[in-house]
Amino acid sequence: MTIDTDGFELLTVFVCVADVRGFTAAAVIMGVSKSAVSHAIRQLEKRAGARLFNRTTRSVGLTEAGELFYQRVAPLVLELKSAFSDLAQVATKPSGTLRLTMSRSAYVMFLEPLLPKFLATYPDINLDIAIESRVVDIVNDGYDAGIRATKMLEQDMVTVPLGTEIRMAVVASPDYINRHGVPMIPADLMAHACIRYNSAVTGTHERWMFSCEGQDVEIETSGRISSNDGMTLLAAALEGCGFAYFYDRYVQDYLADGRLVRVLENWSPQRSLSLYYFNSRAMPQKLRVFIDFLKQQEGLETENQS
Repeated sequence: MTIDTDGFELLTVFVCVADVRGFTAAAVIMGVSKSAVSHAIRQLEKRAGARLFNRTTRSVGLTEAGELFYQRVAPLVLELKSAFSDLAQVATKPSGTLRLTMSRSAYVMFLEPLLPKFLATYPDINLDIAIESRVVDIVNDGYDAGIRATKMLEQDMVTVPLGTEIRMAVVASPDYINRHGVPMIPADLMAHACIRYNSAVTGTHERWMFSCEGQDVEIETSGRISSNDGMTLLAAALEGCGFAYFYDRYVQDYLADGRLVRVLENWSPQRSLSLYYFNSRAMPQKLRVFIDFLKQQEGLETENQS
């Protein structure tokens, strides 16, 4: 093993020799040869322009310049060693803050039910969750990963499919249906009030997609209420303001207790969401265990490069 003659390693050798007052003992501690230690000290003295140690056949002691230098350098070397140790721990131990971005529906469907178990399993990981309807550039915005509709993701993202059996659902309150009737085919929605998702990025309303027995239909709905927030759309549907278009898992509790009624179920298309991240080779442990945790809970597939 050799000693790098640039910077930090020279200082580490100097502090070790000063601490143990000997070149041989320092060489044993550092796992290098005595000649490598002597060479490192000569290089440091040459760079400093001053003799740092007084050497005899029986002892090694700091010079006055060496003592002053030691008092300044030793705390810094200790702090740097501690920093490297902490860095290594972060790289290998699941800890730190995991920054995630996702839509509200993705949060409700996938993450919210799993939060207590994940936090209990990994007590050293904190979660910072940003709920945003727009597709976020996770690299530029400093996120570790995101969850979005698969078709919206950039080609350079690594993706983990989530919930491939999710279907879309057109729903309304029982009150609205009692007053306005049930649409029998997707085109009937054009005569109804629809509560529409409005993209904060493009400023356009989402078109509603339908599929039945190989026939795909796309409907341009109309209505007086639109929003880019899922909770706002859901609240409007519950208040009887019209039909809304959601992932079925997002509204499953409301369908189960009768607060919402599903229509056109035989026309429900299948959608998929994906967790996405950049550069799997540099993946921190906190993200690795999060992905593995999701796979275990959902029975998910392995990662794919988009």
